[in-house]
Amino acid sequence: MLKRIYDKVLKDHFLNEKNMAFLAGPRQSGKTTTAELYKPKVSSYWNWDDVDDRSSLRSSPQRFQESLIKRNSVQPVVLVLDEIHKNKKWKRWLKGFYDKNQHQYEIIVIGSARLNVFRRGGDSLLGRYYLYRHHPFSIGEIENGAWATPLFRNPSKISTSTFHSLYQFGGFPAPFISAREVSHNKWLKMRTELLVHEDLRDFSKIEDLAAVELLTELLKGRAGGLLNYQNLANDLDVSVDTVRRWIKILENLYYLYLIPPYSTNIKRALKKTPKVFLWDWSAIEDKGARFENMVASHLLKSVHFWTDCGLGNFDLFYVRDKQKREVDFLVTKNKKPFLLAETKTSENKPSFPLIHYSNILKPEYSLQVVMNKTPQKKVIAESKPLEIISAQDFCGSLV
Repeated sequence: MLKRIYDKVLKDHFLNEKNMAFLAGPRQSGKTTTAELYKPKVSSYWNWDDVDDRSSLRSSPQRFQESLIKRNSVQPVVLVLDEIHKNKKWKRWLKGFYDKNQHQYEIIVIGSARLNVFRRGGDSLLGRYYLYRHHPFSIGEIENGAWATPLFRNPSKISTSTFHSLYQFGGFPAPFISAREVSHNKWLKMRTELLVHEDLRDFSKIEDLAAVELLTELLKGRAGGLLNYQNLANDLDVSVDTVRRWIKILENLYYLYLIPPYSTNIKRALKKTPKVFLWDWSAIEDKGARFENMVASHLLKSVHFWTDCGLGNFDLFYVRDKQKREVDFLVTKNKKPFLLAETKTSENKPSFPLIHYSNILKPEYSLQVVMNKTPQKKVIAESKPLEIISAQDFCGSLV
């Protein structure tokens, strides 16, 4: 079994914090496994999707406490609550239970929809939890390298076969671990069906599910590109506002994520239009787009991890001006340029836009990430200005 970085996150959380831990992320990214393995011998697991569990979770916090004690032969220390945000009054219920039992349990709340977005009534839980965004596997996590700095790992153990397997099958545990094309194809089909026929039904009032399913197919061919709502509306024969609403729902359900443009200190910057990426890059057929999406997902995971663990406030952007000079990714730390990265499948010299924006923004690191470059076992923190680095080394240095 592959060890997850989130195991340590939970241990550190309950060692140093007194509130609840929220794990939010896409379906089947390993959240439940992470929570169940935290302290398996003293854990009690409850899932809203289970009919019997739902009956208890619908009852008052006091009656649920009675059910909890009755179910377990030993007094549980860890309480895992999965998908309870599907209860319209979940925040009020959880607040009531937590306020009365916070010293008795280490409470982990899991959700495949954004727990900080779906506010369905009830009192705020502000101050009662910390949110940790749970991602699929990444190179650095799989290889379990040691930390080289507070941010970057040592990528010395990375294997080419691991990198290409992750590139082909994606980071979701089931298809990555099986590493079989047939299993991967079946998993992709199943994930789409769960998204369209269960998640959308639970969290929206969309009636034209066939059109949303077509939208997911269209987005596979546009990953890494600017999100043109008008073009999508024309293709789907719906209004622009409808497409915007559907995109927001798909974002909240962890099918896609948007990377906005960075405009500070850049003259004639292209504003507002985001780029779209998929949480599962293995669904993208174009090899170049899949590679860019894979790197984007590694960066997003690191940005979320660093921020959630209190290492600073990190954000992910792309850089582009009206002259179409573009660099794929810019990570900011506390609103200042930190890491500038351009992706190429094969290139021996830094691109002109990378040089241009490196001179303007002056980030700590400016790197060209090349897929077909032989890894040198170099960590990002040791890179020189405007250095070309292999994708294996770059992704391996991240979380």
